[in-house]
Amino acid sequence: MKTKLLLSFVALMAVSCAKKEFAANAVSSATQVPVVDIPTDGSTYVPDQTGVGYDDGDIYGSTASFQVTSLNVMSEYTGRPMNNPQQIEVNLNLAKYGDSTGGTVRISYSDNGYRYEGYFTAGHSEAESQYNKWFTKSGKKVWHGFFEDYLGAIVVVIDGVTDLGDGGTADQTATGSVWFKNFGYTYAPRPPAWCWFVSLGPYDCRAWKDGNGVATTRSVNPDNGYKKLGTFSGLDLNGAFNGDL
Repeated sequence: MKTKLLLSFVALMAVSCAKKEFAANAVSSATQVPVVDIPTDGSTYVPDQTGVGYDDGDIYGSTASFQVTSLNVMSEYTGRPMNNPQQIEVNLNLAKYGDSTGGTVRISYSDNGYRYEGYFTAGHSEAESQYNKWFTKSGKKVWHGFFEDYLGAIVVVIDGVTDLGDGGTADQTATGSVWFKNFGYTYAPRPPAWCWFVSLGPYDCRAWKDGNGVATTRSVNPDNGYKKLGTFSGLDLNGAFNGDL
């Protein structure tokens, strides 16, 4: 299940792959890649919940309403049948690290009387988030980035920016989309690296593949099996990037 109850639902997500040792050939040795703490003591791996202003689950960054592609696609994303999801939202809480953007993304919704939240992170350094960038494509300024949770990855795309003020960044709003790719059920050992640095096996979440790396500016939307979860609009860009665009 991709999402989790805001109570202690994460305890139910333990999978035996988190208990095994890292297979050395699962990650490209071409470059030194950032690693993450993958537990080998049987405990559940949860991505680092250190975001810009993150404090006891409070929401920072910027939140926008989210329109899913279809109920079937959302069911595939969550790994369980959706009934009637309501109040679907995406929150971007991002920070600039050099020329790259790290931070966190949350996708939340209500269904059958419960509030669910999927929490994804891109790391908190320029090396970890090196593929998450602003760039120009077909004369338009766009941004996209990889984010990961325990069961898969998402790519967030910003492909439309509207200036509501005097041309400054404070009054800009954005439209975009979220794409997902689940790892699927596997007993393969989980490599201790972000999935966009993995070049072999079920934990390879790369889009725009280029040898063992990623050609992140090749196109705006992801390829290689990513599915479009939905779209958002009216995102406060200054809030989403915490004033550091």
